[in-house]
Amino acid sequence: MKLTNLINKNDYTKKLNLIVIFISFPMLLFSQESKHYTLDRLIRTAYERYPYADQLNLTKKQVNESVKTVNTKWLPQLSASAKTSYQSEVSAINIPENIEKSLGLNIASGTKLQYQGELSASQLIYDGGISNSQKKLNEINGDIQQHQIKTSMLQVEDAVDNLFESIMINKEQIKIVRFQQNDLDLRKKDIVAAIQNGIALKTELQELDAGIIQLKQNETELQMQLCQRFIQLSSYTQEKIDTSAVLDLPQPFEDIDKNYSNRPDYKIFGKQILSSDLQLKKINQEVKPQISLFANGYYGRPGLNAMDYTSHYSGIVGVSLKWNIAALYDNTHQKKLINIDKNMIQNKQSLYEIEMNKQIDNLNTDLIKNNKLIESDDNIVTIRSNVKDIAAIQLKSGSITLTDYLIKLNDESQAMINKSIHKIEFLMDGAKMRTLLNKNN
Repeated sequence: MKLTNLINKNDYTKKLNLIVIFISFPMLLFSQESKHYTLDRLIRTAYERYPYADQLNLTKKQVNESVKTVNTKWLPQLSASAKTSYQSEVSAINIPENIEKSLGLNIASGTKLQYQGELSASQLIYDGGISNSQKKLNEINGDIQQHQIKTSMLQVEDAVDNLFESIMINKEQIKIVRFQQNDLDLRKKDIVAAIQNGIALKTELQELDAGIIQLKQNETELQMQLCQRFIQLSSYTQEKIDTSAVLDLPQPFEDIDKNYSNRPDYKIFGKQILSSDLQLKKINQEVKPQISLFANGYYGRPGLNAMDYTSHYSGIVGVSLKWNIAALYDNTHQKKLINIDKNMIQNKQSLYEIEMNKQIDNLNTDLIKNNKLIESDDNIVTIRSNVKDIAAIQLKSGSITLTDYLIKLNDESQAMINKSIHKIEFLMDGAKMRTLLNKNN
């Protein structure tokens, strides 16, 4: 029985040590040499290292290759072919030999074994401008893809902003919890003295110990939240950033022009409208004829002269014209569809502008609100601190209970955290405005 108790006690000690190490791990990280990070640096790192950067490079290569493919239409088009056959019969003209001699004719008899090699070349000299329009369409489609990728990168930037703000607030909350712990540790000495003097009950000391333990639990929860947010931040920046890192708040927001036309998702509308105009232009070009030069060379038997069954060279050169007359009436409905798509794009652009103006106004309102709150935060903290200091004297003399004092301590702590949060939110609202207007790129 004693051996079992000893084993259980050892297990309990091991578990307790593990818990202490787990809770103390973030504290150890804070004690290491700290690296400083600015919000601009984190955003720049995310843009450079997040996989979207590779997508941009691949899209550019894709557009270059598509343009080169269109350009190949203007290169000489060459082809070669060969064939041989054996026929059961061939065309022939039977002319008496004396007539052939009198007329000077020499018509060879057909050969059943025939063969022919052909080399063809053609050169497009006019296509109505279709190739040029197609190249521009490919470039515009590539631009749209790049703007879509940049829109996703802008969402990453917004996520970094939010994480940065959450981390800064998280750290301030940890500071306040530690401040409360230190304050209660000081009050503990007063409670012990009051109990010895008979002006306080032992239950107040127990209540104080419970409050200190609860604050330590709060700190542990906040530390774990901080670890999780740093893990997310490391994921976006693709750089290992731990809780020992020091984040420097951004500079105050300068009242710049509220112009969001530089946003990639807004630029997409302009590119899509331009693409619609080019598609209409291309449809009009499709009704124009295409003109090419061509040349065909042959060797074999028979050649172009079907009556000559000797092996020999022959050839043909000329100009070809291709005209899709059906496009005159087939493209009417396509034009209507493109115009409808263009109107839908313009409608979506109007909705986007309304939503963006609303976001800018809301963020601007938050900037003004937090700026005004900051002006009165110092006064509130001073008042709450004075009230708490008086309450500490009253607690020591036994004129108020510990519960009354904790209310004053919480009021002071809340005023301090509010001051920190208002400052962080004010500066981060400015950073978010820069992101919203895409001023970091």
